[in-house]
Amino acid sequence: MASTAQGSLAQPRRIALPGRAFWVVVHRWAGLTLALFLAVAGLTGSLLPWIEELEAATAPELHNSRWTGTPDPLRVREQVLARHPGASLDFLPLSVEPGKALRLHLHWLDPKTGLEREHGTGVPDWDDLFLNPVTGEEQGRREWGNIGQGTKNLMPFLYRLHYSLALGTIGTLAFGIAALVWTVDCFVGFYLTLPPKTPKPARTPFLERWRPSWRVRWKSTPYKLNFDLHRAGGLWLWPLLLVFAWSSVSFNLPQVHVPVMQALGGEDARLVLLENTLPAPRNAPTLDFRAATERGRELAELEAMKQGLFPLEEGETWIWHVPTSGMYVYGFTTAADIGHHGGGTRVAFDSNSGELKAVDWPSGVNGTNTFSNWLTALHMAQVFGLPYRVFVSALGLMVTVLSVTGVVIWLKKRSARAGRALRKAG
Repeated sequence: MASTAQGSLAQPRRIALPGRAFWVVVHRWAGLTLALFLAVAGLTGSLLPWIEELEAATAPELHNSRWTGTPDPLRVREQVLARHPGASLDFLPLSVEPGKALRLHLHWLDPKTGLEREHGTGVPDWDDLFLNPVTGEEQGRREWGNIGQGTKNLMPFLYRLHYSLALGTIGTLAFGIAALVWTVDCFVGFYLTLPPKTPKPARTPFLERWRPSWRVRWKSTPYKLNFDLHRAGGLWLWPLLLVFAWSSVSFNLPQVHVPVMQALGGEDARLVLLENTLPAPRNAPTLDFRAATERGRELAELEAMKQGLFPLEEGETWIWHVPTSGMYVYGFTTAADIGHHGGGTRVAFDSNSGELKAVDWPSGVNGTNTFSNWLTALHMAQVFGLPYRVFVSALGLMVTVLSVTGVVIWLKKRSARAGRALRKAG
């Protein structure tokens, strides 16, 4: 009796996954939602691999500098703060390329709260200062990203468009959500290129049935050509499209990216600064910038030796004071760096005691971190030299093409559906 009852129990029902038609709709609306974001990001992104050259071309009086001798950014910083006592200068490049000016980005603090003041009454209309790195002579000023100040802000404005549509925090969040949707849609779009299942076992091999998805019928109707460019273009570029989509999430939506990478074993260096927020900013630490720079160099050498490495003189170095967490971050270059500029290896230490708080290795220590840093370097075109920079520029244009062709496909199908409805009504 018991066995009969057990045998009569219903088998658990299998959850049916949505069919192809469902994913077509998802891809269509995701693409339409993303079209503006990706078109802008693609067009501006095609220029950003050349941002240093374009900055020098559009504002040579700011970025280029003639000097001889040894740059002394620490002394120049002290001169700037003496001239502008209401300013804070938390990030300092310690290395300067020959023929280039020293760029310093200032913040204006409220003397009562110690917090940064917004631009407005009583706040200067500039925050970027360009100086001779040896003499400290001022070459020019600008408010970073304010296109109203002319061509000297062209590239910063394009950069703002690239990651936030120049809309500030709201735009950054919107782009982050768009990047997350783009990441998911990469997999949906890939799935839709696969040949549909047939009721009967197919005699034609899978790869043979998939081959048309990779082809572009150049000598065909405009609609078929547009469709092929969208489908085949997405397939050929799919790995890097996914790289750029997910790395964009890391830039704009860390509240999603960080937990995902932590679940995979990653250790995000930003958490050290975010999880140790002080009740009030420490704007006047015990260690000034000179002492902190010496402490940073000392820690860099000690930690690098533990990994069998050593700081490289030809790479970038910098120091960053983070008042909200009471720390300094010292960036230096080792063989673990991925980007061609260097400065990606970092030590964080207490701004009063000099106690080491964290070490961030770009590669070779944590596999998930290495993977994430490679994605960032690929997104920023900081690897593989000139050929890859050219490729990233072309990829940016192709992202725009994919967005436009996707919208054209939707418009054509919408027009066809409307035409059929009219004929039925008639």
